[in-house]
Amino acid sequence: MPGPLHNAAVTDAERRAHDRHRLPVVLAVLAVLALHVYLLTPAASFLGIPSAKDLIALAGVSSDKILTETGLFAPAVTLLAPESSSKAQYLSTLYLAAIGAFLSVYFLRLDYKLPALLAWSVAAVLALYGVAATAGLLLAHVVVYLTLHPRRKGLPLLGLLPGVLGTLAFSRTAPASLAGIGGMALAAAASVLAYRYMVVPLLANPRIAGPLRTLVVQSALIAVCIAALIEGRTGAEWTIPLGLLLFFWQWARLMLYHVDYKDGLVPEDTSFPRYLVVFLSPGAIPAWTWSVEIGQGYSYTINNFLCENKNKTVLAGVRILLVALLYLGLWSWGSDLLARMFGAAGVDVFGGRLETMIDAFVSDGAAVGTASVLATTLVHLATWTMAWAGIAHLKVGLWRICGFRCEPYFDRPWMATNLVALWTRFTFHYREFLVRAFYFPVFFGFFRKRPYLRIVAATMAAAAAGNMIWGHLTEEMFYQGTLFSNFFAVFRTWPYYVLLGCGISITELYLLKTRHRRRKPWTPGPRIVLDVLAAYATIQFYAMIHIFWSATEDSTVWDLFRLFVRGFGVHL
Repeated sequence: MPGPLHNAAVTDAERRAHDRHRLPVVLAVLAVLALHVYLLTPAASFLGIPSAKDLIALAGVSSDKILTETGLFAPAVTLLAPESSSKAQYLSTLYLAAIGAFLSVYFLRLDYKLPALLAWSVAAVLALYGVAATAGLLLAHVVVYLTLHPRRKGLPLLGLLPGVLGTLAFSRTAPASLAGIGGMALAAAASVLAYRYMVVPLLANPRIAGPLRTLVVQSALIAVCIAALIEGRTGAEWTIPLGLLLFFWQWARLMLYHVDYKDGLVPEDTSFPRYLVVFLSPGAIPAWTWSVEIGQGYSYTINNFLCENKNKTVLAGVRILLVALLYLGLWSWGSDLLARMFGAAGVDVFGGRLETMIDAFVSDGAAVGTASVLATTLVHLATWTMAWAGIAHLKVGLWRICGFRCEPYFDRPWMATNLVALWTRFTFHYREFLVRAFYFPVFFGFFRKRPYLRIVAATMAAAAAGNMIWGHLTEEMFYQGTLFSNFFAVFRTWPYYVLLGCGISITELYLLKTRHRRRKPWTPGPRIVLDVLAAYATIQFYAMIHIFWSATEDSTVWDLFRLFVRGFGVHL
C-alpha cells in the first residue's frame, strides 16, 4: 500500500468496487456519534433521560473533574467550542452535520458523494458562523481557485462570485434590499470583468503568474507580518474578519495544495467544488484552530477517498472516535492526577504549567530544583498532548467515516526511542506538512554531494525555520492579535526550534552511521530496559525544550537557559 507521501491515484471504477453497503457498519457509526452527542450536548436533558453524571453517581463515583452539572464533558466542550457563545448549539450543529454527511457519503451514488459532503459542510459553517463569515471564507477560496486554475476564455461565471461573496461578506447594506441587490450586481459585473481582462492576462505571463500564485497562497503569513509592522509603526491594530480568519487558519492545507499543484498532481480541469472539498468537510470544522493540517493537500485528500473498502475505513473511524472520546473526557482529569502524584512525592509541578514555573523562577526567585523541572515539563507536555489528541482523533475519525483513509495524528509517541522516531510518531500530519513543504525542497535542491550537510540543512529548514515561521508565527498572531509585540514574542522562542532541529539532525546522523549494527527497538530481551530509558530520555528532552516555547514577558533567553539546564542538574 502506498505511503502517505506517495499515495496513488484511485480510479472511479476502483471507488465503485469499494462502495459496498453494510448495515452493521452504519449502526456502529450512528451509535458512536450518538454517544458523542449524549456526552457533549444537552441531549439527555432534552430527551428527559438520565445524564452521564446521573449514571456515574449511581455507582458512587465522583465525576466533578469530568462532567458538569448537566452531565456534559466540561473540558471537552471547552476545547471543541472555545469561541462559541452557545457551546451546546455549536456541538449539536456539528454532530448533525457529521451524521448527515456520513449518511450521504455512505449511501449516495459516487457522483453525488463529494458534492453532498461539501453541501453539509457549507451548511454547518453557515449555521455556526453566519452569512458574512461563510461568504468571506468562500470568497478567499474562490480567489485562490481562480488564481491557480484560471479561466482564460469568455467571461467565466465563476468570476462573478468574488463580487457577490464580497458584498455578502463586507457590505453593510441588507442583501435582500433593493440597494443591496443592485450593489451585488454591480460588484459581480466588476469582478468578472476585472478577472477576465486584468487578472487572466497577468496569469498568462509566466514571470508574473508564479509570484502572484505564491502571494495568494502565502496570504496568511503576509497579512499578519504586514499588519504587525503597521501596528508597530502606527499603533493601529487590524482586526481580521471572521471569514478571512477561517480561511487563514487553513494555511497548512493551502500550502500543501500548492505543493501538489506545482508537482503536477492537481488536474488542470479540477472543478471548484472538487477543490473546495479539500478544505471543507465535517473533519475540518470542530476546533478549527487546532490540528489544521489534517486532510493535507489535494493528492492526499482526493486519492484517499474510497481508496479501500469503505467499511474498513469507516470502522477504523469508529474506533478513532471512541479513542477521541476517551481523551476528551479524561485529559483534564488525567493531567490533574499526574500532577497530584508528583505532589504526593514532594515534587512541586506548579500546577502543571510551565509559565507558572518560569514566573516563579524569574520573578519570585523560587529555588526550582531538578526534579521540579523534569516533572513540570512532563506534566505540561502530557496535558497538552492529551488535549490535542482528543481533538485530532475526533477530526481524523470524522474524515474516516466520510470515506477518507486519513492517517491517525498520533502513533504511540511514548514508544519512540529517539527524536527521529518521535517526530515520526508525534503530530503526524504536521510533520508531513513540514516534510513536503520544507524538508524535500532543501534536501533535493542543496548540497547534493555532501549527504550529511544536506540532511542537517533540510532538517533545520523543516523543524526549525519552517516550524517557527510558517507553523507557529501565523497561529500565535491569530491567537494573540496582530501586534508587533506578539510578532516579536514568537522570535523570542527561537531556542526551542533550534534545539529541536539540532536534536533531530544529530539523531539522524547517528542513526545513519550505525544503521548496520542497530537492533530493532522493543525486541524482547534484557536490552529492552535500554529501550525504556531511551524512550523516557526522548520524551523528557522534548518536554524540557518547551521551556523556551513557553517564554513569558519577564523572562530572558538566559533565564530560560538556566532553568533548562537545571533539568540536567546544572545550577548556573
